[in-house]
Amino acid sequence: MPHEDNRAESSLPLGPAGWARLDAKGFGPLFIGWVDEGVVRIDLDGVRPEDGSLERWLREGEALEERPLPEPIREGLTRYFDGEGFDPASLPARLSGTKFQNRAWGALRRVPLGHVRTYAGLAKDVGSPRSMRAIGTAMAQNPIPIIVPCHRCVAHGYALGGYSGGLDRKRFLLELEGVVVDGDLVRPGQLDMF
Repeated sequence: MPHEDNRAESSLPLGPAGWARLDAKGFGPLFIGWVDEGVVRIDLDGVRPEDGSLERWLREGEALEERPLPEPIREGLTRYFDGEGFDPASLPARLSGTKFQNRAWGALRRVPLGHVRTYAGLAKDVGSPRSMRAIGTAMAQNPIPIIVPCHRCVAHGYALGGYSGGLDRKRFLLELEGVVVDGDLVRPGQLDMF
């Protein structure tokens, strides 16, 4: 799989590859896997995945050992979950998907904190305006939720759509970022949709 460089310049290098659990305030435990250039995996249930399921996100010869979470990741995610306005999309990440997935995930990382983008909008952003279903598939296969903020992707009419962590968690993340959600809809007119 191709790898795209999506690093936050001030946060490198992260050091030896590893994994750690972070208890995210109000959200619950996260399993976080990283390599020197960035985060490669976040699991929302806080349980380290089976080794076989990690291989897709790692290069030959890489292995994740339990280690302390690198300071830039720990500090950034703690500030985010404390509601300090830190954008986790600015943390370093190494994306390992298809060319289309990497374009979709990269476009999503450019959606600012406190904003949302529709599946159709992201499809236009990646130069494939009819690929809304492919965008949805890319969101569902996102290995790094929160840092690749798929919770900021909403359906037509500003409906919440889906989320691998469940709609309650998607609503929580959006509200943490200042997005007003009424039921299963993002309140129209509250944001500058770009």
